[in-house]
Amino acid sequence: MTGDHHACSRREFLVLAAAIAVPLPGCAQQGELGGVPPWMLTPDTKTDPDLDRDVRIIHELLVHHQEIARTVDDFSYGVRATTTSANRDVAANLRTHVERMRWRLARGDAIRQLDPLFAELFKHHAQIDLQVEPLPDGVRVLETSSDPRVVMLLRQHAVAAVSEFAAEGVERALRPTPLPPGYSA
Repeated sequence: MTGDHHACSRREFLVLAAAIAVPLPGCAQQGELGGVPPWMLTPDTKTDPDLDRDVRIIHELLVHHQEIARTVDDFSYGVRATTTSANRDVAANLRTHVERMRWRLARGDAIRQLDPLFAELFKHHAQIDLQVEPLPDGVRVLETSSDPRVVMLLRQHAVAAVSEFAAEGVERALRPTPLPPGYSA
């Protein structure tokens, strides 16, 4: 797949952009996104020079979700997730995506800002330790926190967000992720 490009229609692009909360000034008021829930749109319209690159990688992962295998191990202090693919290009995108998200988390540079779980997770970004182990066929991530409430968010992110994205692709990315049961913001 190296060098191949996946073309998408304007509607597919807009749906994907909304799914990860890309700033699209004016679209919500004009109804150009046809049925995309307002919670997916981002009120922050500032330009994010890195978001376009991140969107392309996320799009490729969502499109190729059936080629992704994922396991999550639960600990009292966090989660360990192993995400792999036999497709070399998908595996490379997994590693790149995790590095990009580690960079965003370290800076508090949120994505999916109107998704309840992602918004809450990024509020607590300074309390999260993220260790990444690149694998030949993907990546292993250890996400931990000394705060039990943040651990609840990490578990919800690993299972109810990322694992579901890997299982269902774009269709899942169009839905918000609820806060974990028992969590109060």
